[in-house]
Amino acid sequence: MTLADLYKRLANEARATGEDRATELTGGARLCVRIRDGVTTLSIARHGKPVGATELRTFQCYCAVPKEATRWPAEGQHERALNGKTLFQVVYRWRSLEEERNA
Repeated sequence: MTLADLYKRLANEARATGEDRATELTGGARLCVRIRDGVTTLSIARHGKPVGATELRTFQCYCAVPKEATRWPAEGQHERALNGKTLFQVVYRWRSLEEERNA
């Protein structure tokens, strides 16, 4: 399954259930998708080391992150302790006309 197909599956499940959908990828990154009230939130995270810049660009492309999406944090990566390890995270959030129609 391609990354684009995996993202579509997570987004469809999140849309249908109203619950977050997440998966761990073989390279150690974790994707989480939330779709509520016409807003899509995509979280990309990894334990122990930051998500690489090339990886982030790849996720943006294959997960169809629009250019107008808000990135958090705006620069760098959010770090927090989780289960004794550091979690590095970048979150993209955007409003979609399609999602608003489905909300």
